[in-house]
Amino acid sequence: MKTSVKVNKSFQDKLLLLEQTVEERVQDELKSVADYAISVSPVATGAYVESFSFTVGAGRPRGKSSANRPKVSREQATSAAKANLYSDLEKFDLDGPDRITLRNNAPHARAVEDKHGYSVFTKVRNKFGG
Repeated sequence: MKTSVKVNKSFQDKLLLLEQTVEERVQDELKSVADYAISVSPVATGAYVESFSFTVGAGRPRGKSSANRPKVSREQATSAAKANLYSDLEKFDLDGPDRITLRNNAPHARAVEDKHGYSVFTKVRNKFGG
C-alpha cells in the first residue's frame, strides 16, 4: 500500500519565500554585528577596523598594520570596514555553514582589546552572544 500527496506550485513558492526571508534575517543580524563591532572600535589610522573579517572555517583573515599609516577620519575608516564586512557576507551561502566567525587580524588587535581596554569582542559577545 502507498499514498501520494501532490505538492502544488503555490506551496513550493511559499516555502521558497520563507527560505528567502530567513536568509535575509540572518544577513541583517550579521550586518548588525558588523555595524556594532565597528561602532565600538577605536579609529586612528583605520587599520584596526579595516582588519575585521567574517570567515567560515579556514580562510585568510584580513589584517592591516597601523605602522606608517596616516590618521584618517572615523567616517572614512568605518565606511571601508563596513564595505569589507558586507562583501564578506555576500560571498557566503548561508544555507551551508553553521558558524560564521568575526575576526580581527590586525597585529595590534590584542592590544586594542585588552591593553587599551576597548574590549570590542567582549562587547560584541555581550550584545549578540557567541
